[in-house]
Amino acid sequence: MAAPARRHPASRRWIFVAAGLVALVVLLIGGYGAHWAWTGFSDNDTLWDWLQLLLLPIIIAGLPLWLAHGDFMERRVRVLALSLLGAFVALVVLGYLIPWKWTGFPGNKLWDWLGLILLPVVVASIRLWPEIRRRFAPRHAVAFTALVSALVALVLVGYLRPWTWTGFTGNTLWDWIQLLAVPLLVPTVIVPVAVGYMAAGVEERELEAGVKTVEPEAHPAPTPRPAPTRAAVIAVSASVALLVGGVVGALAFGSDGGSSTSSTAAQRTTAAAASAPCAGSAGTTLIGDGDGRVVRVGQTYYACPTGHKPIVLATGRKGSAPGYFALSPTRVAFVNESCKGGPSTCAAQVKVARVSDGHVFNPQTLPGAHASALALTPGGGIALMLHDPPKLVLIQGGQMRTAAQGAGLDATSLAHAGGTVYWRMNGQTDSAQLGSGASG
Repeated sequence: MAAPARRHPASRRWIFVAAGLVALVVLLIGGYGAHWAWTGFSDNDTLWDWLQLLLLPIIIAGLPLWLAHGDFMERRVRVLALSLLGAFVALVVLGYLIPWKWTGFPGNKLWDWLGLILLPVVVASIRLWPEIRRRFAPRHAVAFTALVSALVALVLVGYLRPWTWTGFTGNTLWDWIQLLAVPLLVPTVIVPVAVGYMAAGVEERELEAGVKTVEPEAHPAPTPRPAPTRAAVIAVSASVALLVGGVVGALAFGSDGGSSTSSTAAQRTTAAAASAPCAGSAGTTLIGDGDGRVVRVGQTYYACPTGHKPIVLATGRKGSAPGYFALSPTRVAFVNESCKGGPSTCAAQVKVARVSDGHVFNPQTLPGAHASALALTPGGGIALMLHDPPKLVLIQGGQMRTAAQGAGLDATSLAHAGGTVYWRMNGQTDSAQLGSGASG
């Protein structure tokens, strides 16, 4: 009897890949379309959120191969990789210029991009550092020095000018330690010292125990590193001059939108307010509880969540003003009412910001509505009370529904405790349970 044919490992692998893709599609449809709260997809509804999840494995898989064998890859592979990189750069540029909200790029500064990219690049390339170090030539030293000089100049100008697009203003030494310690200090200093300490004497004891034998191998004489050329010295000196000149020039002449003294003073005042709107008695406190507070500094409204950085919620403009704020441990909700063409064109927008990173979810718009109260449950559910006519709207899992309406609804009765909201209808107390309200 003939033996049954065994399934090839490659075909078995493709079966698992196909099953994984089907499962992912089901989860995406359920998370974003059906708003399955347990998936958490509704809270991560932009390309930026997915980059935070996927960029590390993508770089770990691709960067070491490119650094080690890029010169020997087929031309079509290199063209494809560079084309994908170019397409991504173009997507980032368009995401800021148009802007495309679904990308999540608008609002993220240079600081955020450093936090996104630095760790994956260092983790992916750390095993190749000894080989890279052996190939390090004077021209590489010059390029590296110029790059570091430019970054240092950018950081200084970002703080002193300040350039708001850098996102440096307001970050303290502690924030820089968080940004740089793990990607740079741990792999370059802490890990080598720890490994050297733990491995001390191990090889000798293995030889004595016979676990390891000495195999003779040729050790070619190390190639001496070429001495720095005169051009390299000149280039390094030029980099330092570029650093000093760039900082001085930017402070003297550059700005985000103008070069006048009054513009500079206004920018510094705005940056100071933006970096510490929650410090002391800055601005006017609108609401406050154990989860934080909301303050107004000039025409700008900030959330000051406990244990997190300030979040810029909105800026008041003619015909548009935020109001009715609510706080929870993980969310900040507020209503922005606008009447651009008269009372008949009024609309209320309910916006929710995540306190961990300031991400603002896509707003829920209610045309012709006028808010009178807002409640936010710890799970992120939202209750919005409207007046003229009275109506109570509940927002849960990205879906809106009307809980009560009519002349018998008391528009001043909205309250909540935990995940339950309460109101009075025809003199009687009614309630509803609310869960997640973050929407995509």
